[in-house]
Amino acid sequence: MTTTSETTTRQHPNRIAARLGTGVLVGLVTVYVVGVIATAPLGGGSTTNPLVLAGLAVVGAAAVAVGTRWPTVGTTAGAVVLLVTVFAVTQRIAWTTGTTQWWSPTDAVGYSAVSAYPAIVGAALVAASVVRGRQRDTTPDL
Repeated sequence: MTTTSETTTRQHPNRIAARLGTGVLVGLVTVYVVGVIATAPLGGGSTTNPLVLAGLAVVGAAAVAVGTRWPTVGTTAGAVVLLVTVFAVTQRIAWTTGTTQWWSPTDAVGYSAVSAYPAIVGAALVAASVVRGRQRDTTPDL
């Protein structure tokens, strides 16, 4: 006979697969959005435009919100962001510094190789998820 605590800790395999799939999708969208926001042609000369910084702050806040609300999705998304960044660095994917292709997904992946923004967002996703996941764990450490 199963107790209430045992039945609440078990999850259906389809639910877990859906959370992992959602995490992968969120991670890929995050890399793209960070790349597009950071490379948007908003001017500013030699400094970063305040609208770019505000946009990146919104993405970072959304990442922390996702990570704390859905730890599985956040951890998966953060891992995807970090893996895409590592892939872009190791494969030396090029990034166009001009403003003609700032919306291009390939350019967004290339941008993740030369910027710390995607890695910071990915690390924030993982960290927020791990903290929240640890808080949910009610079993004592042995």
